[in-house]
Amino acid sequence: MKTVTSVLSCALVCLVVATSTSAQETANVAGKWEMTNETPRGTQTSTFTFEQEGNILTGTVATQRGESPISSGSVEGNVITITMVRGMGERRMEMTYTGTLEGDTITGSMSTPRGEREFTMKRVEN
Repeated sequence: MKTVTSVLSCALVCLVVATSTSAQETANVAGKWEMTNETPRGTQTSTFTFEQEGNILTGTVATQRGESPISSGSVEGNVITITMVRGMGERRMEMTYTGTLEGDTITGSMSTPRGEREFTMKRVEN
């Protein structure tokens, strides 16, 4: 009886571990994404181009003011985090984006020294 109980307990633990591991699979966000967010100057649109290796994100962000590299980025499950520095000359501002992927949409918030704003990204078909 102890052997059967031990085997069943082990099987249950393996099932729980397997289920939680599969739930933590890294989402694939490689490619182009169009982001929109509301600013005091109206709706702003940017294009993010992500390159992904495992859970590491790199790439660029293109806006009306030019293109900037992503300083650091990661994907954990379906949550992305991106940090970049934008600016002109000596004026620099760090921006951190945190969002959740659902299908072909990422929703989240962008944090800067000026405050926080919500954003939506949609996958762009090539």
